[in-house]
Amino acid sequence: MSKNYLLVPFFLALIVIGLGLSGIGSVVPEMTKQFGVTSAVMGRVFLFHGLGYFISIMIAGFLGDIMQKSFLLRLGLLISALGFAGIASFQGFSPVILSFMAMGIGLGFLDCMVNPILTEIFTKNPGTILNIVHAFYGLGSLSAPRLYAFLSQRQYNWQNFYTLVTVITVVVFILFLLPFLPKSQGKMGFRNILKIFRYRAFWFMGAITMFYSGGVTILNGWLVSYFKEKGLSVPIGAVYLSFFWLGLMVGRFVLSWMVDRIGHLRMIQLNTIGGIIFASLTISLPISAILTPTLLFLTGFMLSTIMPTTLTYAVVNYPETASTASGWVLTNNGIATLLFPWFGGILASLTSFQTTLLMVPILLIIMLSFQWLLAGEIKKVQKSPVKTVPSG
Repeated sequence: MSKNYLLVPFFLALIVIGLGLSGIGSVVPEMTKQFGVTSAVMGRVFLFHGLGYFISIMIAGFLGDIMQKSFLLRLGLLISALGFAGIASFQGFSPVILSFMAMGIGLGFLDCMVNPILTEIFTKNPGTILNIVHAFYGLGSLSAPRLYAFLSQRQYNWQNFYTLVTVITVVVFILFLLPFLPKSQGKMGFRNILKIFRYRAFWFMGAITMFYSGGVTILNGWLVSYFKEKGLSVPIGAVYLSFFWLGLMVGRFVLSWMVDRIGHLRMIQLNTIGGIIFASLTISLPISAILTPTLLFLTGFMLSTIMPTTLTYAVVNYPETASTASGWVLTNNGIATLLFPWFGGILASLTSFQTTLLMVPILLIIMLSFQWLLAGEIKKVQKSPVKTVPSG
């Protein structure tokens, strides 16, 4: 019997992650106005949210290899729902900031556990499966600015957006209470888990994820503010941003079948080069109602397979410590989420939002250099009579 129906709750879980992580950039301008703070102070939203996400994925990766992954996934959904509810209901800046941190903690647990559980259920073509499932992260990210714009145009505020996200998260949590998840128990000892960090390829994968996520979170976090700086309304800017996430979603659906055929590293190298080109054009060319959304779509399309393909490499090549491998990749994502948008807010206060966005192609170029280092490490190991890292 086909297991494909089991993908549905995972699709919805990735939509929740997309709504949670990508909605922030759309609501920041309204939050800044309501609380009367500078962009540098508002950068604390990204800082505390990223800190929560960073802490949770560090812990979740290790816990997933010593205890039941399904429990940790459900825990992540519950904490996420509580964080969303706090953002939707609190009126003070400090409680809202702490709620963003709680949201980050919950989404970190959820994000970390989805990948090893999926590869445990679907053992054939895991690269294809992870890319398809992560396409729904793109759907959630695409929906976030559009949903916010829809509510804003009907006189609902940014907290009403998070009320709706809370309801969606509770529904997904109830679905995951159904008894379909694997009940396997992690059995790795702490010392055995730490051995994975001997591999240089493991560190290169972390760097690839960090600089990829740094570029994407800066784009997502400050693009709408850049458009506002150039005279566009916030709802229109949010709609333009949604084209990036549309491209990311479409790219994961369209390119997923190519990942296992072309090869993981070759795929992400080609995608990165395309992303550098289109991101640079988006930031440097004048804003246009047709050209700008088109370039954002192409940027998202080209960057679409990088995260799920890197996760596939990590989880499949380190199966006994799959949760730790997933956690390591996502920890670097958390570091990027924690630091880069916050730094971008400071840079924008000192210069402009356009200067902040110029960091995006720069970070992607750095990421490309680590992809070449990883490819060189793999070739070196394949030629060696004694392998020290998986060849992937």
